[in-house]
Amino acid sequence: MLDYDDLRDDQLITLISNGEKEALEVFYNRHASSALSLARYMLRDTTLAEEVTQDIFVNLWRKASSYNPQRGKPKSWFMSIAHHRIIDVLRYRKRQAQSTSEVAHELLDLHPSSAPGTEELAYRNLARDSILKALADLPPEQRQVIVMAYFEGYSQSEIAATLGQPLGTVKTRVRLGMQKLRANFPDRDVA
Repeated sequence: MLDYDDLRDDQLITLISNGEKEALEVFYNRHASSALSLARYMLRDTTLAEEVTQDIFVNLWRKASSYNPQRGKPKSWFMSIAHHRIIDVLRYRKRQAQSTSEVAHELLDLHPSSAPGTEELAYRNLARDSILKALADLPPEQRQVIVMAYFEGYSQSEIAATLGQPLGTVKTRVRLGMQKLRANFPDRDVA
């Protein structure tokens, strides 16, 4: 009998692509917390983050056969699937919020409140959206290392080991990515 817990992630993905539910369960146990942490951070809604994490694993089940070991480590590939799914949800929520807001204003002839609390909330939402857009505009290699460092809590050494890349490459990608993010926000203190 095969002990799935002893298998490497790439072996699990191969088994998942062959329809092995036990392999998916082991992969889930290993990586669900990372996907959930990223979803919570980006979505700011625990219930939605939990639902999206389930969707991410459904996507993994469907896309497992597209994994190519030459293009990166299994966890990086998986976190890319997670990131893309979360971005899709953010885009959907933004579209829904815009259409709901437009309908409400048209039907009820509402005027936006000028209360300081509302302004501050709007400013924070705009800032978050701006940061997420700027992050999405980064080249994939830079976005990946920044997400791993700042959203998932990896050290640069851990990122290098996880991605199988030299530490110098990781440091350069983080530096270049942060320079691009800072350029998008000259008036803000970006870490």
